[in-house]
Amino acid sequence: MKTSKTILVLAALFMGLHLTAQITLPEPVAGYPLTKEYITQNLVYPEADLNQGNSGAVVIAFHLDEQGNASQYTVKSSFSEAAVPMAMHLVKTILWKPALNIGIPVEYDYEYEVDFNAKSYKRYWKRHERIALPLTLEADTSYKIYEYKQLNEVAKPYFADGSNMAKYIAHNLKFPEAAKEREIQGTVRLSFAVETNGNVSNIVIVNSVGGGCDNEAIRLIQETVWIPAEKNGKYVRSHNMQDITFNIGNRHFQDGNKY
Repeated sequence: MKTSKTILVLAALFMGLHLTAQITLPEPVAGYPLTKEYITQNLVYPEADLNQGNSGAVVIAFHLDEQGNASQYTVKSSFSEAAVPMAMHLVKTILWKPALNIGIPVEYDYEYEVDFNAKSYKRYWKRHERIALPLTLEADTSYKIYEYKQLNEVAKPYFADGSNMAKYIAHNLKFPEAAKEREIQGTVRLSFAVETNGNVSNIVIVNSVGGGCDNEAIRLIQETVWIPAEKNGKYVRSHNMQDITFNIGNRHFQDGNKY
């Protein structure tokens, strides 16, 4: 009798482990490395904690549906109450791929940890500069992302420095050496969101080229700053698509294959 019970318990444990192994956890649409970079660029440290060198993490729990839509945000733990609003805001801006059970999207309870490291924060902002945008409107707090067709022409996002994307790409694109050597060229298409503070988030490669071109396209978009879109008298989040073309152009093979 004891042997039968033991077999049943082991069988139940095996089935539980098997089912767990079939679950693919949710992940940000931009992937974890890019999402971490986004948080680093947008995190604002509570002044008192920064001055005192307080470091720690804020863990935000939430529920994801089968489409990856997040809701029911709660604070699971925090090293500082003052850090909670910033952590909550940043996590709410992250777009997600849903969990998968044997390849099928399923609902899932998940959590994301926002790290606050005083030394790293100070070191990062010694090397970088926050751009003070001339923003005059309140930010929409619904976290809804608007498509271009939902915005009036004058209310669409635009470059904060007054230039256009073509000019910016022409002046800043660095053709990857690996792509040159392998004569790789083509158009990288990126999807991304412009946040209410003018920074970009949730960068996704829609069309890949390879040879380092994808990473260079991401770098170019990451470094852009925008005046955000407007809707109903407030700054809103907006969805954007951008093509970045890598064209080798005229080649001089007799001159060392320079481009």
